[in-house]
Amino acid sequence: MKTLRFLLLALCLFGVALPQAARAQVPARSQSQAATAEQRLAEDLGVERLPTLSPSSENTFNISSLTQSGTGNSATLNQVNLGGRANQAAISQAGIGNILSLTQAGATNRTTFTQTGNSNRSDLGQHGSDNTIAGEVTGNDNLVDVQQQGTNNAYSTQLAGSHARYTIDQIGNNNSLTQRESATSTALPGYNVQMQGTGIKLTIEQGKIFP
Repeated sequence: MKTLRFLLLALCLFGVALPQAARAQVPARSQSQAATAEQRLAEDLGVERLPTLSPSSENTFNISSLTQSGTGNSATLNQVNLGGRANQAAISQAGIGNILSLTQAGATNRTTFTQTGNSNRSDLGQHGSDNTIAGEVTGNDNLVDVQQQGTNNAYSTQLAGSHARYTIDQIGNNNSLTQRESATSTALPGYNVQMQGTGIKLTIEQGKIFP
């Protein structure tokens, strides 16, 4: 009986001490200062925590990564592979009361999106194949609605302003939109953009459009 009690006590001690020692060896991550949203997300979360696709052309499993911190944030991810390689999503939210909804219906669609302000809402949809969304919203009370229908459409955004509404539709193939709005932007509180056709490339910076 004494031997049994000793073994149980030793197991309990080691069961607690070993995880604590392992955690002590993990260095804390400092916030990334990288130039793009994708790089910052990879560095802040750690590359090993981001979803990766197998190089095999037979990979048909959808992959998603969701990280949330703060209060009252919510996210809904809906991935449907309609035949082909996997859809991929990496979502990160921090702050208060942010809402994100993402639907991927097709193949090889990719989304990397972060919301780090308060009370932002983003509705993202990718219907087709090889479409990409890369975005970062750091302001407050913004509404972003992006819908891609077609093949190889690309949308990239950096929104630091607040109280704005943006609706983006890409209908067709090979369309590209780059959007940058800073906290000091003098643009109207949002706008609608519809890209319907093939090979349309636009840059919107501080509310001004460049071909």
